[in-house]
Amino acid sequence: MSQANRAEPWREAMDSQIAAAAAAFPEFEVVFQDAAQDNADQVSDVENLLTQGIDLLVISPNEAAPLNDAVKAAWDACIPVIVLDRNLVDPNYSMFIGADNVAIGQAAGEYVAKWCADNGRTACKVAEIRGLEGAPPAKDRGDGFRAGLTAGGLSDANIVFSQNADWLREKAVPAAAAAFQANPDVDVVYGHNDPMAEGAYIAAQDAGIDPSKVLFVGIDALPTPDGGIMSVLEGRLGVTFVYPTGGKQAIDWAHNILVDGVNPPLWLVLPFDTVSPENAQAVCDAFACPAAGGAVVSPAASPAS
Repeated sequence: MSQANRAEPWREAMDSQIAAAAAAFPEFEVVFQDAAQDNADQVSDVENLLTQGIDLLVISPNEAAPLNDAVKAAWDACIPVIVLDRNLVDPNYSMFIGADNVAIGQAAGEYVAKWCADNGRTACKVAEIRGLEGAPPAKDRGDGFRAGLTAGGLSDANIVFSQNADWLREKAVPAAAAAFQANPDVDVVYGHNDPMAEGAYIAAQDAGIDPSKVLFVGIDALPTPDGGIMSVLEGRLGVTFVYPTGGKQAIDWAHNILVDGVNPPLWLVLPFDTVSPENAQAVCDAFACPAAGGAVVSPAASPAS
């Protein structure tokens, strides 16, 4: 398993789900590599794994283009390849597993447009904290979001600030601080993942802005103490979207390929769900998150606030 990085909680969850799923197959041994958001390191990771005589490669690329040739080398060596979450430039792999980031982004944009209309935010100024430049999900979540705004009656012009923070909370805090300094009357902050949206929430507090007046939007919705489901339940995020890691599916398909000789589909698109104040408790219960069975959503997080 060649992981793009483990600095993101979502990627830690992916690795954990892979390890848990692999435990069901005693004939499997999973070797994990962490590229720490470095393309050259990930290329080296893949090359090292190939020298170890692996039977199958699972990879979640840091960026698309720089990893293209390394994955092709595995493919040319007749090693099955499962690509997770971030696609490559060329489909030199057995299958791709991931959610539809354009559709998720569009759902976020439509939610924002409706929230602004419901709350009388006619100008509706939106700040966007983007993922890593060059990573397909960042482009897809941005493009989908713009399509969703348009579908909801807004447009690109409503996005008054857009900056990359590489999926990391610590980079999102200064990025969002710049957004609030330039636009203290921002209505919505759209973070391409929950940690960045949480970073924007912190930046709002630091800037003396009442975060209950701002809609903070994220993506991931991990069922962890500091994950997006709890953030909605506790009133920091107004909405987030369940973004499945595909870790379990990758191991199931690895078994299908290696043991059962099944020819996999080229693409497996995973479904996503919206987590809003209206259903956050039910989602929490379904995923057994820490507050399962009793958290109370802050009224400030509701679309009607």
